[in-house]
Amino acid sequence: MKQTARMFGEIAQWIRQEPPSTQALIQAFIALGIAFQWWHWTNAETGAVVGITAVLLGMFVRSQVTPLVRPRDGGRELRAASAPANPDRAPIGN
Repeated sequence: MKQTARMFGEIAQWIRQEPPSTQALIQAFIALGIAFQWWHWTNAETGAVVGITAVLLGMFVRSQVTPLVRPRDGGRELRAASAPANPDRAPIGN
């Protein structure tokens, strides 16, 4: 059981590091399956599977994207919340 959990943990880590590669592997597997008639999907079913894999991979890695600063801050100087203020610089707009 621990070996299975470790294996899934390693797979999840690799997916988080390489989501485009993971998606390419999934799509290559789907293409091979259709080409060699392992299953018989319509165009709509194939599109749905490819779309669902893209969405799931996007959701899987979304938790790693965290912005450090907001892009617009009411005209004030943009800095990270944890960065110390610099008293030597005049505020923007003065």
